[in-house]
Amino acid sequence: MWSNKVFRYSLIGVLSVLILAYLAMVLASVDTFYPGTVINGVNYGFKSPLYVDNELYDSPSNYNLQVKFRGSTKTINGRSVGLSVDYLTELNEIKKSQNPFLWVKCFWNDDYTLTDTLTFNEEALDRIVSGYPELDPANMVDPENPSIEVDEDGVVYADEGDLGSRIDDVEAVKEAIGKAIRNRQSSVDIDEIGLYARPEYELDNPKVVSCVNYCNEISGLKITYKYGDYDIKLTPQQLLSTIKIGKDYSYVVSKDKVQNMLESFSRLHDTYGTIRTFKTHNRSKVNISNGTYGWQIDIEAETENLFNDIIHHTNVERTPSFSSEAFTYDENGDDIGGTYAEVDLTNQHMYYYKNGVQVLDCDVVTGCVNLRRGTPGGIYSVAYKQTPATLKGDDYETKVTYWMPFNGGIGFHDATWRGSFGGNIYIWSGSHGCVNMPYYSAQELFGLIEEGVPVIVY
Repeated sequence: MWSNKVFRYSLIGVLSVLILAYLAMVLASVDTFYPGTVINGVNYGFKSPLYVDNELYDSPSNYNLQVKFRGSTKTINGRSVGLSVDYLTELNEIKKSQNPFLWVKCFWNDDYTLTDTLTFNEEALDRIVSGYPELDPANMVDPENPSIEVDEDGVVYADEGDLGSRIDDVEAVKEAIGKAIRNRQSSVDIDEIGLYARPEYELDNPKVVSCVNYCNEISGLKITYKYGDYDIKLTPQQLLSTIKIGKDYSYVVSKDKVQNMLESFSRLHDTYGTIRTFKTHNRSKVNISNGTYGWQIDIEAETENLFNDIIHHTNVERTPSFSSEAFTYDENGDDIGGTYAEVDLTNQHMYYYKNGVQVLDCDVVTGCVNLRRGTPGGIYSVAYKQTPATLKGDDYETKVTYWMPFNGGIGFHDATWRGSFGGNIYIWSGSHGCVNMPYYSAQELFGLIEEGVPVIVY
């Protein structure tokens, strides 16, 4: 009998405790979340929606969005666009779904992830973004198509042009910025999301690729010009310049461009008509500007030849068409070299050098200055040699044994009628323009000198 009473009282006690505990939890859950309620990865059991909202609140001034343009970055602060986040509505919905009398469901309740409602003043954002100079058409630069270039190894490639800064769809920029704010991004790159205008042709465009391949075929040709014994190779840049490339990357070898390239090549390498600084027998320097000596390409004839070589993709090593040729040439463009005749008009003396060594010199008599028949200064070349020869003029006819003309009817020859040479004879009793030499000196020079050898007169 006693044991039954104890059991009943014990059971009533336990049930009372349980009921009290249950009711205590009900009361605790009226205004707070179930125990063990996890929101956004944090346990907010027994916390009210308002408390959680305050915990999750982030001041708008703490949010900044970097808007990245090409060459500049703008920053938008959350406060400037009236940024606000509403967690409370969703928190109240969660709380509403938790019946206090069913708090025991906390033992199998799912975690919650808030999909907060973020709002901002779109008109304020529009005003800010519309004021960006990057979106002002007056400041925008159109994108450029690729340019065709040659690297230091002679390989042609397409180089990406200036991509510019033109944005055609300003509204799309505003939408992208608004989306970034809604997604709470820290930055948005206008270039990366593809809002800049693209060039009409890009590096991988088939027309650009085809143009580059053709240009490499042409620039890779091996074309060598021979200036005497010296070789000058046309560079890839020079060969590329003969191609006319259209705005649509069409391509064709242009005869006009071949001519333009040859004219530029001629200015760079030809020597005819140039001013030379000549080092005389006594090591002094004189400038030589007149004369008919030097290398000069026949532009018209060579344009036709080179054009045919290029369009037929012909590798060639040859002498170009010249309108004037010199005796020698080297890497410095020197066309005099070490073999030449030198006539010093002031001192009435001539010298002959062979391979840099003086092998002959003698006094001479040049054109009569008093009768205005002075020998013209300049640089010339020996036209030919003749023995014997008869020299004829308006008022004379003279037989000589050795004749070596270098400037039309002016040349070296023996003058056996003269008893002396040098001094001031040329002033009052000079020649008609020729360089008169003692017989044996003329004979020696005749044996030494070659056709084409330069003659420097100063």
